[in-house]
Amino acid sequence: MKINIWKLLLVAMVVPAVMGACKDDRNNYMVDDSISYVDSDGTWEEAKGYFTIPVYDEKYVFPVVKNGKGLSSTTVRLEASESALAAYNTANETNYVALPENCYTFETKQLNFSKDEIRKFATITWDMASVAALDPDTDYVIPVQLVSTASDVPVSEDRGLMLLNLQLADVSMALLETGATSSVDGAFVYNGNVSLSVPVSTMDVEVKYAIDTDPSLVDAYNAANGTSFEAPADGFATMMAASSVIKSGETSAPFGCQLNLDKLLSSLDKLDNGILIPVRITSATTGVNVATEVVYIPVKNSEIKGPWELLEGEEIGWAYGPTNPGNAMYTGSRLFDGSLTNEWIPYINGNDQNEFPMVFVADMGAAHIFTNFLIADSFNFQGSYRDYEIYVSESYDGANTQWTKVASGMRDYTYCVEANTATSKDHPDLTYDYPVQKVAVGRYLKFQINRCEPTRDNGAAPSPCGGGKLADVWGEGL
Repeated sequence: MKINIWKLLLVAMVVPAVMGACKDDRNNYMVDDSISYVDSDGTWEEAKGYFTIPVYDEKYVFPVVKNGKGLSSTTVRLEASESALAAYNTANETNYVALPENCYTFETKQLNFSKDEIRKFATITWDMASVAALDPDTDYVIPVQLVSTASDVPVSEDRGLMLLNLQLADVSMALLETGATSSVDGAFVYNGNVSLSVPVSTMDVEVKYAIDTDPSLVDAYNAANGTSFEAPADGFATMMAASSVIKSGETSAPFGCQLNLDKLLSSLDKLDNGILIPVRITSATTGVNVATEVVYIPVKNSEIKGPWELLEGEEIGWAYGPTNPGNAMYTGSRLFDGSLTNEWIPYINGNDQNEFPMVFVADMGAAHIFTNFLIADSFNFQGSYRDYEIYVSESYDGANTQWTKVASGMRDYTYCVEANTATSKDHPDLTYDYPVQKVAVGRYLKFQINRCEPTRDNGAAPSPCGGGKLADVWGEGL
């Protein structure tokens, strides 16, 4: 094919002309260069430039960026501006106070950007001890203002001032919400945590505390809460340790307060209103604020009742009669099911002799101290089983269990005509106090019925099978 040389020459002349007529507007839609702090995720707008920085690293490194077309070089200064802070407070209705300048240092005082550079980093350092010595109730900030030295590269109006709040961790004490008590080698311990609001990565934090014996604390607590707690007697309780150490990077450590069981036994009459133990934080490692200075430990009677898991004695019940089994629901567990209406019945057929002592062992699921037991008769067979022995133990090992006897002897009994006539199984006059003679810590309860007594319901003498009924066994305590 023959190519026309004149057409090629014409094209060669036209193309440069056309290209010369096309202007390069690729950056026409980009803003001019400016300097600002970074806000890639929207947090700046939400925080309005106010950021909390942990005080413990004693250093903060942050980026400064040059935005826009990238056609200019510039230098930007970093300085603390109290006038900018005052304007910020007015605009945002805040009351931030400039951190004293002797507490910190601008390690980076200016940043030099070439035309192509878009990001540089600046550093501020401070002395933690100096910051910690300031008034903890004042909201101090470092007002870090960007100042451009070039008129053609301004600082962003929205992101040119950053307020840095150097945050100290707050320490407080509190009882555990669940599992607040435990048994430790025969002691009854209230457990809690010493906690930090934020972790401290640079050091361990030691928190010292002690029981405060000032009775006015209890008076003030009662007035504020409408309670009637009494102050503890001297020696009523002791701390398990004088301090707790929160390891570096962690936020809590345990503490424990142990009751003196002899003092508790002599104070049983006060436990309905309760005894209040104030524990005060006396000091903490430098650089940590004490937020909650006093924690109050209430020692007060509460109801301790089932349902509990029965470990021994399940077969002592009418459901297991050797020659004439009765209703399958009448097992030993009904004695500790927490219900007064679910009465327990042992063997009742004359050919099935009930043997004494009847022994039941229950797992209460947690350590308790009983200050009083409550034994409920059934509406009929009232008073037939009144001679008991009650034991507790911290651990259970079958026949090898080491038991502590806490109550024994005959309980009171008065025949309740109204309950019997109305067949009211949960009549209040069917429940009797059975006082403790010793206070001891235990998770496991052994309840022993020693014999059967003659009553209106089982004749002038005990029935041949030693028959009787009870509604429930439970108690009051801690």
